[in-house]
Amino acid sequence: LEIQDKSVWSCLLFCAVETKGYHRCTFFFEQLKANGSPSPKDFGNMVRYASSTSNWRLALSLIDEMHKAQVEVDSVVYNRVLAACVSAEQLDQARKLLDQMVAAGGVTDVITYNTLAKGYAKAGRMDTCFELYELMRSRGLSPSQVTYGILLDGFINDNEVEKAVAIFNTMRAEGCQMNTVLYTTLIKGFARAGQVDQAVQIYEEMRKERSMQPDVITFSILIKANCDVGRLEEALKMLLAMKEAGLKPDEVVFNNLLGGCINDCKLELAKDLYKEMIASNVKPSVATFSILIRLYAQCKRWDEALDLLRQELPAQKVSPEPRLYGQLAQCCLRDRQGRRATEVYKLLTETSTPTAAMNSTLLGMCAKLNMLDTGADIMHLAAEANSRVDPRDAAMMLEAALRKKKPQVMGLLKEAMVKLNLPVHA
Repeated sequence: LEIQDKSVWSCLLFCAVETKGYHRCTFFFEQLKANGSPSPKDFGNMVRYASSTSNWRLALSLIDEMHKAQVEVDSVVYNRVLAACVSAEQLDQARKLLDQMVAAGGVTDVITYNTLAKGYAKAGRMDTCFELYELMRSRGLSPSQVTYGILLDGFINDNEVEKAVAIFNTMRAEGCQMNTVLYTTLIKGFARAGQVDQAVQIYEEMRKERSMQPDVITFSILIKANCDVGRLEEALKMLLAMKEAGLKPDEVVFNNLLGGCINDCKLELAKDLYKEMIASNVKPSVATFSILIRLYAQCKRWDEALDLLRQELPAQKVSPEPRLYGQLAQCCLRDRQGRRATEVYKLLTETSTPTAAMNSTLLGMCAKLNMLDTGADIMHLAAEANSRVDPRDAAMMLEAALRKKKPQVMGLLKEAMVKLNLPVHA
C-alpha cells in the first residue's frame, strides 16, 4: 500500500518525534519529501529529532536544506540546532551558526547567546565566554539571570574569584534580579579559595535580602568552609542558623561537622552530632563511618572504633564495605597496634574475603614498620579465609624475618605460606 498524502507522513513524523521513535524519523521524512515539500513544522520536527539525538551534522544540514527550499528558519529552530552543536562540543560550528543567525537578522536572542556561553564555560574557555557576553551587550541584548549565572559559575570553577566578584557587582549595579543560586555560587567561590571571611560576608548580605534566603546548599558550603580552616565553633553557629531557618541538615552537613571534630579530637562533640544525625532520621553512609574511624583513630579510641564496625554498622544497615576495615587496620598499624589490626582483619573475614590488594597493603606496612609477627598473623587469617596473598608479598615478609633474625616468625610465615599454597624459598 502506497501512501501518497504527505500530510499522513507529516503526522507520522510528528508522532515518531513525540514518542521518541527516532529510528523511524528519517524514513518518514524521506517519504514526506517524495510526496511534496516539507512545511516549516516538518523541518522543525526533524530538527527536534536531530537535537534529541545530538546529531549536530544532521541539524546543520537541515538548516541548509531549509535555506535551499526557501523555508523560513525561525529563532526556535536556530536555537535548537545551536544547542545540538554545543551539546556535541562542536563550539566552532556553533559560533559559525551564530554568525549566520546574526547575518539573517532578527533570530538571535538571549537564549542563543546563553546556549553558546554555557558551552564555552563548560569547556573552560572563559575568556571567549566573557567576550561573547560583551558582544551580546554591544548588540543591544540585556543579559539575563542565566547569563550572569553562567559567567559566575564559570569563573568560580576556574578559580577566578576576582572576576566572579566583578560580575556579581555588575549584576547588582544593573538591577538584575538576584536569587539564592547566584549568591550561593559566589559563596562557593570564596570558600573554594579559602577566603572564608568573604564567604561569610556575602552570606550576611544575602540574609538582608527579603526576596531570598540561604538554602541547605548555602549552609553546607559555609559549614564545610569553616570546618576546613579549623573554625568549628563558627560551623556550629551556621548549623544553628540553618535549623532556625527551618532547614533540615542532611548527611553532607553532618559529615562535614564530624570531619571538623578530627584535628582537635572533639570526640564528645562528634558523638553528640552523630546522635543528632540518627535522631533526625538522617541515615549515615560509608563516608560517615570512614570519618568516624579517622576520628577514633586520631583520639586513639581503638576499642570504640572496633565497636563501630562490629555493632553500629549493622545497626544502621550500612553495607560493611571492606575499605572501612582496611582503613581501620592501617590506622592500627601506624600506631603499632598489631593485636587490634589483626582483630580488625579477622572481623573483615567474617563479612567478606579480603582482596590480594588489601593484603599487599597491610603486609607492606607490617614489613616497613617491622611488625613481622602481625604480618604472620594476617597471613594465617588470610589462609583461613581462603584469601589470596601475592607470592611476592609473602616472600618479602619471609626475607624481612630472615634479615631480622626472627626464626619463630619465620616458622609462622612458612606455615602460613604452606596453607596459602605459596612457594617457600627461604
